[in-house]
Amino acid sequence: MSKHAVLPILIALAAAACVTTTSQTPPTPAWTSIYTVPLDYMVSCLSQPAGEGFVVAQTPSPQPGVTAISFVPRSAPQAESRYLVSRVPDGTLQVSWQRLGSVGGLDWLDVQARERANRCGGTA
Repeated sequence: MSKHAVLPILIALAAAACVTTTSQTPPTPAWTSIYTVPLDYMVSCLSQPAGEGFVVAQTPSPQPGVTAISFVPRSAPQAESRYLVSRVPDGTLQVSWQRLGSVGGLDWLDVQARERANRCGGTA
């Protein structure tokens, strides 16, 4: 390959390396519910193991004042999902459910997550 053919390729690669990404907006929650239990109780309850079928753990929060708890099925680890628990100014709690991956057909996971939150929130 001649020097003249390599130069455009190097310029294109250098330009691609300089591209910056814009900040990503957080995904829209699949559902959001309000609960009246204490914050510590809800976080503790949602953080409990959920049997052999799920991996549950507190994870770094995407924003201050919010506790994030991952709830991922072992059979579909690509379906990264989490609860976001935050205090609302009126003293209640807001729990939002996010599936971060674009994995379709997981309505059953959304239902499982809501049932678990409702049990922890005392509304089941």
